[in-house]
Amino acid sequence: MTFKKLTKRAAAMAALSLACAAPAIAHGGHAHTAQSASPTPVGTTDLGEGIYMLTGRGGNVGVLTGEDGTFVIDSQYADMAPGLLSAIEEIAGETDVRFLLNTHWHGDHTGGNVPMADTGATILAHDEVRTRLSSENTSELGGEARVTPPADEAAWPLLTYSEEMRVHLNDQTIHIIHLPDAHTDGDSAVYFEEANVLHTGDVMFSGRFPFVDVWSGGTFAGYIKALSTLYDLTDDETRIIPGHGPESTRDDIKKLRDMMIAALAAVEEEMSGGASLEAVQAANPLAPWAAEWDWGFINAERFTALIYTDLSS
Repeated sequence: MTFKKLTKRAAAMAALSLACAAPAIAHGGHAHTAQSASPTPVGTTDLGEGIYMLTGRGGNVGVLTGEDGTFVIDSQYADMAPGLLSAIEEIAGETDVRFLLNTHWHGDHTGGNVPMADTGATILAHDEVRTRLSSENTSELGGEARVTPPADEAAWPLLTYSEEMRVHLNDQTIHIIHLPDAHTDGDSAVYFEEANVLHTGDVMFSGRFPFVDVWSGGTFAGYIKALSTLYDLTDDETRIIPGHGPESTRDDIKKLRDMMIAALAAVEEEMSGGASLEAVQAANPLAPWAAEWDWGFINAERFTALIYTDLSS
């Protein structure tokens, strides 16, 4: 990387940190401890063949139940664990979890790892999830470097993989697939092959601008490629649990991918000639998508800043 590009990236990171500070903290950032807000009620959607989608505060949770035990995808925040375990007990008749898969390392997906491990769950994830949960991580949020300490060792995955793995449980082939450099550097999608149900992790923020964590190895090129992988994996009958948002379809994957491709091109065009982040944001290149895709954590201005930072690296 040249000095000019390094300076440009540093400036973009500083501006992005200011733009994203309050919403990022509200989103939960990467904290692994219980949050001060009151727990949110857990909603349950039956997707068939023993598979359920649980919603609450944090990333959407997937659950497979049956005679072989319970397989859970993601654990939201620590203070959501009682509600999640209660919902699992209603579904499965017990709170014991046999396996817990983390789709990535963020605290709104791993904060409840310890309570679930306490029920007997073996935690599994991509290699990079264990690396990040077991080490200190730094991001540029809040106008200054923000350091996340390692999670409690009991929250670390015991089983990790590099490219893909399969778990055979309750008459389902659970295909776990690494999606490189997308939302983070350790993203997993989970496909229940016989049931034709997919959990995307945060490689799908359904109907909203996604958060691409450029501090954790995420890239827009990788995110778009990952969406293409998910699109090719599914069909019109696939029931999809996104990382955030309502139950979704294959068409929703395509819509998100098409928006990201167009948004990336619009910001890149404004960047030509060396325009600053402030100048690009002032041009408002994402105005055509803002009304439909804006939400509390990532609006068009912040999404522009994320794209700018990624393209400046």
